[in-house]
Amino acid sequence: MELPIQTGSLLIRMQNCQQQLPAALAKVGAWALAYPFRTATLKIGELAAAAEVSVASVNRYARFLGYDGYPEFREDLLRAFESTFAPVEKLRVAVQRDTSNAEIMRESLASDAGNITRTMDLLQPEQCEAAIRLIREAGRVVALGLGDSAYLALFLADVLEPYVDNVREAIEFAGTERNIRRLMTMRPGDLVIAITSPRYSRRTIEHLQLCRERGAKAIALTDAPDSPIVPLADVTLLAGADHGVRHSSPTGLMALIVALGTALSRSGPDSVGQAADVAERILPYLHIVPKSNRQPD
Repeated sequence: MELPIQTGSLLIRMQNCQQQLPAALAKVGAWALAYPFRTATLKIGELAAAAEVSVASVNRYARFLGYDGYPEFREDLLRAFESTFAPVEKLRVAVQRDTSNAEIMRESLASDAGNITRTMDLLQPEQCEAAIRLIREAGRVVALGLGDSAYLALFLADVLEPYVDNVREAIEFAGTERNIRRLMTMRPGDLVIAITSPRYSRRTIEHLQLCRERGAKAIALTDAPDSPIVPLADVTLLAGADHGVRHSSPTGLMALIVALGTALSRSGPDSVGQAADVAERILPYLHIVPKSNRQPD
């Protein structure tokens, strides 16, 4: 599992400091890097015993990282892991409840209905118009999604295909090397549409930064204004992604992608003619049920 961006940033800082530490502090750092979540749950004396150093060494390690002392370091480490382990806590609560599977499923569906309503409320007309314009004007569009968002990126590329001459995807299944090779060809006039929601993927941010360095425009599909991809985007479209048990739900983002495709379908110069042509060509491959034979509702 890839660590969320907040957790990864702190661990990277710890790793970068490791070679600069005196011997006793290096032992603390090595133990903390090997067991970061356990470190976040230990008291200072427990960490000192685990790393086989003094309590003073643990405090000096925290100060070396820029904290006033171990309590501040531990609090920051706990905060960094909060989004990672929040689903565990939500699941623990759900398991303890005396309720049926059907009721759990109803609650999940109700949560996703709320996500779609929130997605509607979050729509900003100027951002919608700007997104359609960027897609229509792009020489090439890349749908970027890693982790859970890889499936959404595949879906986005499929939705865009009828309306974009050159659309590709950069997704989890392709592997980092292949994604970087593909994104290195981005240039001014191209567009990347990046998708991420909690837990945010660090590599999504890095890939998006690479696209911006290459001169490409960017649209962010995400869940909140403080999502880490928002500052990198020219246009942001937000979707509800809350869930009572899972770390997030993709339903709002999927509905947003469908809505985006719907807007694109009517924005072309001959959208009705193109739709009629597609319908005519696929007709021989469809199983048609005569209306008179359909069961009543």
